Amino acid sequence: MAFPKGFLFGTANADHQVEAHDPAREDVWDLWERCQGLTPRGRATDFGNRYEEDIAAAAGLGCKLFRFSIAWARVETAEGCFDANSLAHYRKVAECVRSHGMKVMLTLHHFVWPIWLERDHGGLIGEKFPDFFARYADEVAAALGDLVDYWITFNEPSQLTFGYIKPWWQSRYYMPPGLPRGSDVDAEAEAVGKLIPGLFLANARARAVIQGRRPEAKVGVNPMVTGFPTWLQMLMDWGACHRGMTEALFKFTTSGALVSEKGDVDLVIGGVTDGDQTRFEISDPYLRTGKAVLVAASYEGEGIGSLGGRKVGVIAVGNQPVSWDRDLPRGCGKKIFSDYDKGRDALRAGTVDALYGDAFFLIPHGLQNTDGLRFLVTGLSDEAYVVVAPHGHEQLLGRVNRAVAAFQLEVMAVVESPGISPAGPVAKARRPVSLREVLVGKDDDFHDLLESRDVRQVRRRGKIRVGIRTDAPGMSQPGTHQGLEILLARRIAFELFHDENRLEIVPLEPSHRLKVLETKVGWLNWAWRFWGTTTMIANANWWYLGTSGRLPVELCPEEAVGAQDFVGLDYYWGLPTWKLGCYRMLEEAAHGRFLHAPVWPQGLYHALRRFHRWFPEQELFIVENGSVPSANGISRTEYLRTHVAQVERAITDGVPVKGYNFWSITSNREWGHAFDPNTDFGLYFVDLDKDPELKRVPTDEVEVYREIIQTVEQ
Repeated sequence: MAFPKGFLFGTANADHQVEAHDPAREDVWDLWERCQGLTPRGRATDFGNRYEEDIAAAAGLGCKLFRFSIAWARVETAEGCFDANSLAHYRKVAECVRSHGMKVMLTLHHFVWPIWLERDHGGLIGEKFPDFFARYADEVAAALGDLVDYWITFNEPSQLTFGYIKPWWQSRYYMPPGLPRGSDVDAEAEAVGKLIPGLFLANARARAVIQGRRPEAKVGVNPMVTGFPTWLQMLMDWGACHRGMTEALFKFTTSGALVSEKGDVDLVIGGVTDGDQTRFEISDPYLRTGKAVLVAASYEGEGIGSLGGRKVGVIAVGNQPVSWDRDLPRGCGKKIFSDYDKGRDALRAGTVDALYGDAFFLIPHGLQNTDGLRFLVTGLSDEAYVVVAPHGHEQLLGRVNRAVAAFQLEVMAVVESPGISPAGPVAKARRPVSLREVLVGKDDDFHDLLESRDVRQVRRRGKIRVGIRTDAPGMSQPGTHQGLEILLARRIAFELFHDENRLEIVPLEPSHRLKVLETKVGWLNWAWRFWGTTTMIANANWWYLGTSGRLPVELCPEEAVGAQDFVGLDYYWGLPTWKLGCYRMLEEAAHGRFLHAPVWPQGLYHALRRFHRWFPEQELFIVENGSVPSANGISRTEYLRTHVAQVERAITDGVPVKGYNFWSITSNREWGHAFDPNTDFGLYFVDLDKDPELKRVPTDEVEVYREIIQTVEQ
């Protein structure tokens, strides 16, 4: 590989993902993570204090470009009140980048905005938003515009639509702010119909004020581009330009599943984390737990490092294999068990030295004969347990959520058990749907007044059928307590029938606990979801359709057409035509589970060619491209080499690609997701949860990227 002289290889990060939480200057994602029970950012990588170290590491690779973002909530702490110290800090960051011989790419809005903007002015869909954003951009340009080479106004504006669209197969909005309870497709269309033109106007006005201060400034945006086949992408783009907003959203899919699937049970409770949600509908979390290690009381040794060279029992169910690879020392042997009962028996018998798994199942509440056991370590992860139902049971899950709220108030509040806790603040009756509920007050949920077909069917049967795994508390091993899972099942029966005995409990083998929810008509909902996904405006190239003048004026006002100085894009995953049947892997990635994300490097080449045709006079930047350690069996090293090869291919074919940023320089907090191999994109690994020093440890890809960068002509 050889890249032309002046080509800019770089790397990047984003404020909310790397800067430590500041309670006095929170953004909307801080609030969202808390009210949704997601993983908070905490210290993150402490980039605010350690930026010199990370910038020097990027320069050491040979990078010539470094991208970081401004935290709007820290700069404009209240409406019209700008913090000079925060602006001075970001100026120091930019000066540090320049001092290492790298150009500065600065992002103004990386998915986050101040709480006052959402609370007092309607956030991104408020009428005054474009002018608020332009004023903010002007203040930043005045403070450090002389140091910025490339400006990004909005990171992935296409993704911001998911704060206003909630497909029927999702239990919550993927990102803030969410819409009020009971919002239908027309309400979603109205909100997105305000969002899109507002973003276009905000970008155009921000560009104008930046260039008013620095006429030479180059301003652009980096939409997220998914690699779809060219023929399918053309249909999606045509639809975005020629259909009404309602249809371009989810006209055929927001009302719910096409068919109501009926499994062997109505619900499954028992060690199902909220990460296992792609194929089914899920409830609000009913408790939180985390990975832990159980040992005999006589075990000699402290800390997880003492397991090196010892035999550890592991449970081969759910997300355990991924987790034990992350948490256990490489030198320990592993013995696999199908359930926790067998694992505990082996630990008592001495055939294993320790047992690894969820703290909640390692020592269930009320289990007898635990005096000879102790936790070696707890808190290796933060996970939420949920109730699961087949698709088409939204209203039944609504009743389950009310039972979950009562369960937390009546049961979890008095339970004392190591390694578990209520899934959210006990004082809250249910998880908020939108930030409006948190900031202003709860919305009325008209759906609660209805009794849908799935609820009526359960009532006619006269009982609710609930599957619980055989090694769940109270199902097999004798104890002093009937088990929290069974108590929740009884609370659900009471919610439906006002009689907790109207319940049939079905024992399930742990490794097959979700198979009882699968149905023969599930393929119909699969097809329905595929149609919904491919017709959704979020997957169209609507940003560049707008700036190139292809969108209707009500979506992209004339003021915004052509308001860019370069073409930026983010590219991660894609599917060629012959793999479209695996599109659910894209949904996995959309929910932060990247280990199975579909890798298609050629999709990046097609995107570069497409945007060059649309904007033949402008340079292109791959603003983000990167991978977790392994995605769908493709190592990060192979991912990096194959995608960079497609960039070189595009340049060879005459596409004026100017730069490429690998995402990201270090591990970071991935938007409320637990930190594990599913969410680690860092060139330098940082153990965000277990290393108090937050050491930066180079991965194998550091040398690979350094070698690639050295191919640039001098």
